[in-house]
Amino acid sequence: MGRVHFKGLNSLRFFAALFVVIGHIPLNQESVGLPYPRYGALFFRGAPAVSFFFTLSGFLITYLLLEERRRTGDVDVRSFYLRRVCRIWPLYFAVVFFGLFFYNALLPALGIGYKVEYSLPLAVLLYTFFLPNLMNTLYTVGGILNPSWSIGVEEQFYLFWAPAMKRVRERVPALCWTVLAVSASFYVLSAFGVFGEYEGRKFVGQLKFHFMAAGGLCAWWLHRYRDSFLARWVFSSKPLQILLFALLADFYLLNLAHWHGLAEEAVQMLLYPWVIVNVAANPRNVILVENRVFDYLGTISYGMYMLHMMAVYATSALFKATGWWRGNLWLFCAGYYAMALGLTVLLAHLSYRHLESPFLRLKEQRFSLLPSAPSARAPADLPL
Repeated sequence: MGRVHFKGLNSLRFFAALFVVIGHIPLNQESVGLPYPRYGALFFRGAPAVSFFFTLSGFLITYLLLEERRRTGDVDVRSFYLRRVCRIWPLYFAVVFFGLFFYNALLPALGIGYKVEYSLPLAVLLYTFFLPNLMNTLYTVGGILNPSWSIGVEEQFYLFWAPAMKRVRERVPALCWTVLAVSASFYVLSAFGVFGEYEGRKFVGQLKFHFMAAGGLCAWWLHRYRDSFLARWVFSSKPLQILLFALLADFYLLNLAHWHGLAEEAVQMLLYPWVIVNVAANPRNVILVENRVFDYLGTISYGMYMLHMMAVYATSALFKATGWWRGNLWLFCAGYYAMALGLTVLLAHLSYRHLESPFLRLKEQRFSLLPSAPSARAPADLPL
């Protein structure tokens, strides 16, 4: 059976992970008393990058489920869940248990003050049942545990998505539009304070199922009507491609258009599916991001996302303990970001090689009906 592989998407994963890392660095710098950037869109695009991950995940997994049904006549929900277990669980639980140990045992043993607001049994219960977004809503969990919220949102979404895809068959667009409309409506209501001003608003605001549904809808269009879909003007016109990509680049780098609030959410919902389909499948694509370096960094982007705060903590500790950089802001920025990003890549590489790869091989050998790439090195259903 032929393999499903979309070129360029690993590179997009890497850039999204990079913006998450860059977005979290100023928060830690401020909390420990180091200099930090106070303006510039580049340093504040971590949350939008997570929404991009949601869109990419919805696109890839929906496409794979559609292709599985086309080739086999059905969707094997059990195998789908087992693939998710192999891809998500090892690193997720490794980070959760290390994070709980770090904040509840290691820091107190070192005499470092950190207020833990939650009970450990409750934390273990919520993380075990993939409710880290609820933990983030109720408590300040710390930077190491914080990224896990999006993993919880994805697992909650896919708990019903695969069975729904199995049942709806030819009504996939209706399913996507329904989820998109309901989720987007809840997001708008939360933005206006309907669910309260803090806990309810934060919890509902994190349930961005509309991004995954938007990715799934584009996957269905591409899978069912590939040629006519790619013939649409947003894909066929190179000047329009350049304009849309410039708009996306401005949003992430400069924000000259001053997108904010609900308009910011809307422009992401429109541009993310477009850039994913364009890079993945459009023969007239002008956005050239594919290369071996970006491809590998995208392959390990799950580790970059989950482990980067450990690298940021280590970098901040070093810069707090030394003074060689003081008085030279440019030297500080260059040294800090080089070290934080370098350590992040190193941790992600080690995680991928020694923790994730054995489970990925198991996933490909035992549970994958549609292998996604020439090896386990680039799984197409990477969650992030």
